[in-house]
Amino acid sequence: MEEKTWGVRFNEHPDHQRYAKGKKPQGCPDWLESYQIITWQEQGLVIWNSIDKRIATLHGYETLMLLSQLDSHDDWKSDGISITRLVHELKIPLSPRGRRKKTEQEPKVETTKAEPVYQEILHLPPEAGPELIELLQTNKLIISELADREKKRLQEAIRRCLEAVLEFSIKKEQNEFDFDVRPFEWRCQDKSRWLCQHQTAEGRVCLEKSKLFWHACVIRPGYTRKSDHFMKLQAAVEWVEKELVDLANLPETQVLQPRIQTKQQSDRDRVRLRKKLLAGPYWIDSTVMEPMRVTYKTFIELDARPISFKTYESICGDTLRYDERYLSPYKLAAALNLDIDHLNVDQPVGENSEWYRITSLTTYYQEPAAAEQVQKAWDESQILQQFKSGKISRARYGYQEVETGFVVHLGACEDPDNPWEQPISRKEHMELRALQESLSFALDVTGYRDYLGVSAELISDARILRIMHKTRTRSKYLSEEIKRESKIWLAQNDPLEQ
Repeated sequence: MEEKTWGVRFNEHPDHQRYAKGKKPQGCPDWLESYQIITWQEQGLVIWNSIDKRIATLHGYETLMLLSQLDSHDDWKSDGISITRLVHELKIPLSPRGRRKKTEQEPKVETTKAEPVYQEILHLPPEAGPELIELLQTNKLIISELADREKKRLQEAIRRCLEAVLEFSIKKEQNEFDFDVRPFEWRCQDKSRWLCQHQTAEGRVCLEKSKLFWHACVIRPGYTRKSDHFMKLQAAVEWVEKELVDLANLPETQVLQPRIQTKQQSDRDRVRLRKKLLAGPYWIDSTVMEPMRVTYKTFIELDARPISFKTYESICGDTLRYDERYLSPYKLAAALNLDIDHLNVDQPVGENSEWYRITSLTTYYQEPAAAEQVQKAWDESQILQQFKSGKISRARYGYQEVETGFVVHLGACEDPDNPWEQPISRKEHMELRALQESLSFALDVTGYRDYLGVSAELISDARILRIMHKTRTRSKYLSEEIKRESKIWLAQNDPLEQ
């Protein structure tokens, strides 16, 4: 029988073993040299040709390409199997040797640009095809996994290479840039962030996480911040210095309106609105709003801290929280040792929010009875322990008039940096209710916004209109005709009413 002149094998794992001089791995060709043993042991498809005494290893991606070529073309059945590899050829012409005259210039040597070409590294006869295809089909899943790992390693290598280039470029740019000669005093917060101050405005320049751009921004309390991106550090610094002067020179009249007015501003607005309505046809006096009978419910309200949250640092360097998670009403009641069967636990702002309001299901006819029950519930709860451990930021308790909404606070625990607002008297409360009803009667959107003390960014005009129309429909002091008008408006403009 004619001796086989070629061979293929598949190594699922590399097997790098050292052999003594003259020793060879079992099953390898006799002509294998010591430097070729490494190729024999590599992971992947090992192919050799004994006539040419060549051996090569194809890794995952190259092996899949070979299988695809064998399946899609039949020319190998007559011409044999050409094993190729993508290489980049770089041709460098040699300058002619020999002595040159002193006046003779050295000839220029032009280097040819490297071009990718497929170069044959080994050739197998046609009869090797069926055995090679069977071997590759048998191990195709493993080969695909190898190819995936190779792709990930290549991507990681490219990423690290780009990062190294960027790091070098950024470090060089920072070392060459002189902050000391700038018109503003810049201070380095960390290796890639600088800050400067001009009057009440602050400028910042920092490197983005991608490390491709410099982010520049200017900030002044009460004003819209401005920001931009730059390829070069110098351009970012120059932009900040210019914008910093412009922002610092803006007049106070251009200060942004806060989303929520201060208590002093709200009090002034309410006094102004009351004087305005007193002289018109829409005023409802607080004396007519006194109920025939007053009943009471107990209440506890508190602000809880989130049980979990995520943080991220904005481009301007501010650390912000997001994806905050709070206990459900049922779990909160259990954690505070409150009897959920006798209480209603609500989150007025909405689910997964910090503000909880806990009211009794029982309505009390006597004020002392309500006070006694809420004091007992407070004393037996775990609220103070939770406040001490930092799980609650503040809490207070008391009882409330069902008919008027007026509350009597009996006690509280609070953070000095986030205290409760001072309670108001019952007379003040009734006057505010009268003002709210009167504004709703007048359908004064601007006045109602001033009464609430919030900006249009927080509550839209359409929402205020819905609030006022709903207040009109529930009012005991307006005519049935006015109530009917508001019901028609809600039916036409409020999707929930539809």
